[in-house]
Amino acid sequence: MMKKRWRKMAAVTAAAAVLSAEAWTPGVVWAITPEFGRTEEEWARLRDNVLEYEEIEGLVTEYNVTVQNNQEDYRKNYSHKTMSELVNDARHEVDGMYQAAANATDDMTMITTNMQARLAEDQIQQTIDNAEDGETKRLEFKKTEKSLAAQAQTLMNNYYQLQCQLENAQNSRPLLENLVEVAQRQQSSSVGMATYSDVLTAQQNLLNADAQIISLQNQMESTRQNLIVMLGWAQNSTPEIREVPAADLSRIENMSPQADLETAWANDYTLLIDQRKEANSITDSGRQTHAASVENDRQAIAVALNSAYQAVLQAKNTYDQAIMDLDIANKDYNTAQIKQQVGVGTALETLQAQVNVMSAQTQQKLADLKLFQAMETYDWVVKGVR
Repeated sequence: MMKKRWRKMAAVTAAAAVLSAEAWTPGVVWAITPEFGRTEEEWARLRDNVLEYEEIEGLVTEYNVTVQNNQEDYRKNYSHKTMSELVNDARHEVDGMYQAAANATDDMTMITTNMQARLAEDQIQQTIDNAEDGETKRLEFKKTEKSLAAQAQTLMNNYYQLQCQLENAQNSRPLLENLVEVAQRQQSSSVGMATYSDVLTAQQNLLNADAQIISLQNQMESTRQNLIVMLGWAQNSTPEIREVPAADLSRIENMSPQADLETAWANDYTLLIDQRKEANSITDSGRQTHAASVENDRQAIAVALNSAYQAVLQAKNTYDQAIMDLDIANKDYNTAQIKQQVGVGTALETLQAQVNVMSAQTQQKLADLKLFQAMETYDWVVKGVR
């Protein structure tokens, strides 16, 4: 299987043909971090055809198209520039547009170019009103990068949640087939223990299960494709997707919305951006507007952190309940086996109990995934993404 690095180089070569009119450095586009910026072992893990949960942030940084484009945009247009420098650059471009309009050889070109110049002038005022500079852009792009990493982690978790649901549907299918056979036998018996409607209901339940299996398979594939494309693979690639780590319950002990709030404030990208804009503002009204945004951000972070923590506690309760449900299902299955062995239970009852065990097992796995996701969401709020 071709490695991601060489697929990236091929994509860059194609892009270079399109952008040949301007100077362009392929290495800057296909890999944000220089070769010496990571160890050989780190590069080897990022470039293999295996996706591990712990690699996601690194894969987004190096291979996500949006992150690459933002990095190139920042390097070309915003790097270390003050608001005044950005405004001056924009005004220089506007002057060029008006000059081009004046030199236009036809009315349509003149009108179109003048319109573009006026729109660009509006953007200049927007830059001033928003108090934007190179640092606000860097923070915005970094926020996007980290948000994409969080989204990719959620996608990977969702992929395995869908797998749990698929396993549950597939495990239930033999029981539904058996129930169809039982209903048909009972309906055709001389006693007539089941009606034709009972048979149709059993058949419909089986058809619904088959439809659900197909739907879950399609959802899994769509989720898989979205995930791998976000991380640099081609849509038709088939990397090995390793399991999401199990939830570490000890993490909950170290969570405290009160104790973590200061860290969340210090890391939050939106708050950092608004604080920078407040400092950049050149008018009293601008400073007041951004100061209000800063205060709103601080309150919103506190709410988000507390909500995320409550979600962790709720997920932990669901996880604990799933463990108890599995224990009960196992005991019921053992009882059903014993009853069948001594002749007071049926094979159908044992099969139902066995399906219940498998369902409880997948529900526990599902609860574990949801608890892990809740923990990750809490940690992302602390790290500045909400």
